[in-house]
Amino acid sequence: MFSRVPGKSIARFRCVSESILGHLDVTEQFLTKSVSHPRLLFSLEYTEKFLVFSSPQPQKPDENSSLVATPYKCFPKYFPTRVSTALGGLVFLQNLGRKKPRVICNPVTGESITLPKVKTTGVGDNYFGFDPISKQFKVLCMTWSRYGTPNTHRILTLETGKRLWRTIQDPVSPHYSWYDGICINGVLYYVAFFKESRRSYKIVCFDFKIEKFSFIKLDKDMVRGEKLTLFNYKGCISVYAGKRIWSKSICILPPIVHNCLIVGMTGTGDIVFSPFAGDLSIPFYIFFYNIESKTCTRVHIKGFEEFKHQFTFVHIFLDFVEDMKFM
Repeated sequence: MFSRVPGKSIARFRCVSESILGHLDVTEQFLTKSVSHPRLLFSLEYTEKFLVFSSPQPQKPDENSSLVATPYKCFPKYFPTRVSTALGGLVFLQNLGRKKPRVICNPVTGESITLPKVKTTGVGDNYFGFDPISKQFKVLCMTWSRYGTPNTHRILTLETGKRLWRTIQDPVSPHYSWYDGICINGVLYYVAFFKESRRSYKIVCFDFKIEKFSFIKLDKDMVRGEKLTLFNYKGCISVYAGKRIWSKSICILPPIVHNCLIVGMTGTGDIVFSPFAGDLSIPFYIFFYNIESKTCTRVHIKGFEEFKHQFTFVHIFLDFVEDMKFM
């Protein structure tokens, strides 16, 4: 019965019976349905608030179609944040700055967990990932000193009981993460800048299963320092560089998306583009580009009308799977 209930209604039932909603059979049925019906997740930074919306994700988008983005009412609005990652039904929130809290929240149930602070005198980055073998969520924290001392890497496993940071004994050359990362099949990928080797750029790989690092050299034709966006192409890591999408060939994109940001690729093989962050223009459109058919479809997203012409940052996440399992 509960597997047919919309995700946004689950939080309202929570106070009635957590024992029923938390039952393994119920949560598994709901998750199975959600996997077959992934959603688009939208996060908005607006007047010191962080708002989260979602809408159905079209499997075969039609021209001039529209979707309605509705807010998660139970999502705490008091979390100020500038960076977020959506993975496996959870949203990872973090502020820029080591003294700001890192929070993991389930927008369906409204539950949230604040991660323990990391004792360090340096600065760093945090990445959210999932180990498909142990079926555990993990957070990788990398810190470095401004004085050039080696990087320190810690990892935290999101499990019941006391949560502690563990130091990873895997030496790696000092580097600075350059862009946001992506987790595919338990492996985190992100672009990094290395001081050694003539200030080179590489794709860093961190396997959450064995907690080890490895590296991928950038293609010789990719411009060093250029904005490189990593995305999941049918389970493989792919790179979007400027006007070029690298796989086995170069795709010439239509002019309508040249001034847009790439969001990523859906499980059905469509590359999604969104307008640059800034003034939220109404109507708000996103674009689906299919590599095989070389067609581009514009989809109207409704639900943001109250933010018209406000300086609002909109971040979009693909293939979001709602999960009502309590943390």
